[in-house]
Amino acid sequence: MDREIKIIHTGDTHIGYRQYHSDVRRQDFLQAFSTVIDDAIKMKVDAVVHAGDLFDSRTPSLEDILDTMKLFSRLKEADIPLLAIVGNHESKQSTQWLDLFESMELAIRLGTVPYMLEDVAFYGIDSVPRSKIPLFDFSTFKEPLDSSYNVLVMHQLMSPITVGEWDCASVIGSIPFHVDVMLLGDYHKCEKITVGDTWVTYCGSTERNSLAEEEKRSYNIVTISEKGIDISRKMILTREFLRIPVTIKDPAKIYEDILSAVKEQDVKGKVVFVEISGDDDSVSISYAEIEEMLLSRNVLVPGVRDLRKVTEDLLGQSVSISFYDPDEAIKNEIKNMHLSEGGLLMDEIVRDLSLPKTKVSDEAENRLGNLLDKMDFSKPIPFEPVNEKISLPSSETENEPTLSSSSEANVINEIEKSVIDVPETKVHEPEKEQDTVGAETQNEKHAEKKQKAPTHAKPKQYNLGDYF
Repeated sequence: MDREIKIIHTGDTHIGYRQYHSDVRRQDFLQAFSTVIDDAIKMKVDAVVHAGDLFDSRTPSLEDILDTMKLFSRLKEADIPLLAIVGNHESKQSTQWLDLFESMELAIRLGTVPYMLEDVAFYGIDSVPRSKIPLFDFSTFKEPLDSSYNVLVMHQLMSPITVGEWDCASVIGSIPFHVDVMLLGDYHKCEKITVGDTWVTYCGSTERNSLAEEEKRSYNIVTISEKGIDISRKMILTREFLRIPVTIKDPAKIYEDILSAVKEQDVKGKVVFVEISGDDDSVSISYAEIEEMLLSRNVLVPGVRDLRKVTEDLLGQSVSISFYDPDEAIKNEIKNMHLSEGGLLMDEIVRDLSLPKTKVSDEAENRLGNLLDKMDFSKPIPFEPVNEKISLPSSETENEPTLSSSSEANVINEIEKSVIDVPETKVHEPEKEQDTVGAETQNEKHAEKKQKAPTHAKPKQYNLGDYF
């Protein structure tokens, strides 16, 4: 190589994520990626590689898109190419958001054809659903004509670094040329190992996506030269998350203990979670009061985690379920509704008590997205054709071209009566003899109209809802 090539490896920026429903946290995610762009321009790197999950959603807001365009434009002005792939969070059925940025010459979407940065070849594999991994075709990769190093960018959970859907050694062995380094995304923790003589690294996310992500956020700096490949890490300054542990000793003084523990910490502008522990879970605690107290001390996002264990006495008790148990009643009703796979999936997500409310929309979007990936939209949905049309009653005067407002109301009432199924069980009311006779006559007329009705139906129009 004639000179040293330096690139920034980042990913999992999740732009647009309103964590804890906070607009300030949404801005934090944008600011973290902006810091990476600032550093890239200051260091005058040769390229920025984004390993997927640029956006947090398949449907980012217009504001998110415009903010991202501004950041990419700064790289373009500095003559620094942005090389990227599509992650699972932003992945769409066909055209990707990354294609939009590429059409504007703000980004380059990596794929099976190498992008050459002098004599370094870059390839990319977009996020692949788990069900399609065994079917992935590696033969489509084009071998570089002349390269000193080959770089593969992926967005996938890979073993042996984590409990992966894919195996690093398997991918490296399947590519029809040697891979010198794999730059990965999807796993939010920074990791670096070697598999054979190939470097494999995760850069980690640029912002904390959950309380469990405790380590500092960062990105990778990859230096390629004649001496080989060097991978270093640079930290990103992000908003602090703070855990405040409180152990219940005296139930009568629980709020005093919590207040005392909070006063010992600098909580202003931070995401703060009070973690309550202890053996006695019989003490009722108002989470709302604790959160209000935290907000009064200028906490950005307040939260409470109750970590108390269930006592042995409660574990030994048997819980009897009666016929009137509401959960059982709901389950029975859902079975009777004959919901589609999508409907059952949404019901499962909404009623999952172990899923935090702040994660419901994300979980629904991800799981429904995976369900859509498995669907074959080329096959029509079977349906039973409707062979009966509703015949509208004719006006009293045959030559009258239009209906009056009162006549329109009568027509609508007749349509509603014919469409809505009347339950078999009715409230019995006294009936007059002439009403019964009139009803029989109406039924006979209605039967005659049904026989005259045309038997053909219009072609079925399909929409996405039919598949759910």
